[in-house]
Amino acid sequence: MTRMMGERATATLGAMTLAVILAGCGTPTPTSSTAPPPTSVQSPTPTPIETEHTNPEADPADPTTWTITAEGMGPVQLDELFADAVAGVPTWTVDENCTWAAFWNDQETGVTAYFARDSEVSDGNVTTIDVASTTDTVQPQDGPRTADGLGVGSTRDDVLAAHPDAVEQKPTIGDGALLRVGPAGEGQGAIFFSFRAGEDTVSAVTVTAREEPPYEVCG
Repeated sequence: MTRMMGERATATLGAMTLAVILAGCGTPTPTSSTAPPPTSVQSPTPTPIETEHTNPEADPADPTTWTITAEGMGPVQLDELFADAVAGVPTWTVDENCTWAAFWNDQETGVTAYFARDSEVSDGNVTTIDVASTTDTVQPQDGPRTADGLGVGSTRDDVLAAHPDAVEQKPTIGDGALLRVGPAGEGQGAIFFSFRAGEDTVSAVTVTAREEPPYEVCG
């Protein structure tokens, strides 16, 4: 009887030991660790910078509101595609016999303006922008004008007072004189103030990267 009880105790102990071993061999429950999502850093929106040729008040249909700079006049800029410039000033005209230039004319004041590309190519960028008086006696006009108020009708003294470093030069063709503000022929725009022979009143203002304003446009 004692032997049977001992055998039962041994069997019970073995079963308990096996249960413990099997429990220890079970697959452990994984512990999930959730990492926080990366923080998204947004760059601040850059503030637009106004360049010196920005002319937000310019009315494309009214050149008297245009500002003259070494880069252009009003909405028309040097190195801009000619076709784009024409599209931006719908009141200007392009003659079929002079397709490389666009013109604007004010018959009341006798002021005319044009911008042009090279005539040797089928299309190209604006190379010259010009405003001039067609009257025998040049009178001061409302515009276009530089930021310091210079334009058709200004005097030589006005130009030199605002730009004492202006360079005087003679045109290659024709009479008169030029006062140049800015470099000439260096790929950068300059403003040329033109004077008729024997006169000290600005008869034309030209913006171009050429060495001087062209003598004629459609000739």
